Amino acid sequence: MTTIPGMEIKFTVIKNADIEDYLDEGEKSDLSRMLWKIGKLRKIDGKEAEQTHLVISTDEPYVQKVVDILKENSHWGTEQDPNQLQFEIVDDVMVFPASED
Repeated sequence: MTTIPGMEIKFTVIKNADIEDYLDEGEKSDLSRMLWKIGKLRKIDGKEAEQTHLVISTDEPYVQKVVDILKENSHWGTEQDPNQLQFEIVDDVMVFPASED
C-alpha cells in the first residue's frame, strides 16, 4: 500500500469486482445489509443515504497534482479520525497497531 505524507485515511473502498470474486453469497448478503443499515442511519441523521466519491489510486503518476488541488481547497490533512483504524500490510498480512487497553 502506497501512502503519501499527510494523507488522511477517511474512506474504505472496496472494488466491486473484488466483492464478486472473493465473497461468497452469505458474505455478499452480510455486506449488503451493513451498507443498507449505514444508509438508513445516515438518512435518520439528516445526511444523504448514499454518496458518490472519486477514487484515485496512490500509485498513479498524476497523484501529486491531485494532492496539490486538495491542499489548495483545504481537503488535505493529518487529523486522525477516531472511527478509522490505521493498519499496515507486512508480508501480505494486515497488521493493526497495539491496543492501548
